[in-house]
Amino acid sequence: MRLFYFLILVVLIVSCTEKAIEIKEPQIEIVSPKDGEIIKDSKIILKLNMSNFRLVTPDLQPKKGQGHVQVWVDGMEFRKSNTEFIFENESNGIHIIKAELMLSNNTVLPYSKTIKIFVNKT
Repeated sequence: MRLFYFLILVVLIVSCTEKAIEIKEPQIEIVSPKDGEIIKDSKIILKLNMSNFRLVTPDLQPKKGQGHVQVWVDGMEFRKSNTEFIFENESNGIHIIKAELMLSNNTVLPYSKTIKIFVNKT
């Protein structure tokens, strides 16, 4: 009978330990503009939010959970260790914006968000 209780105890401890060391994956979110938003200006202010990821300047020694952001606007690439990007003099029409996380050695991580916006400056 002691063996039975011991096995139950081991199973409970193992299941609790697995939940306690659950590793959270990095996340990236485009806060503004929103997907499908109509911008009535030639200036686009892109604001990002990240979780489980620390922004650092580029480095040859990457560390898990830290790096920088790469943003694509209509196929043009921009990199920063910042959560805000400003794009000026954008033309009328549809624009595709993609934000992705990168390690500090420029390795792209599989965490990204893509939106489509419409610029209609009058």
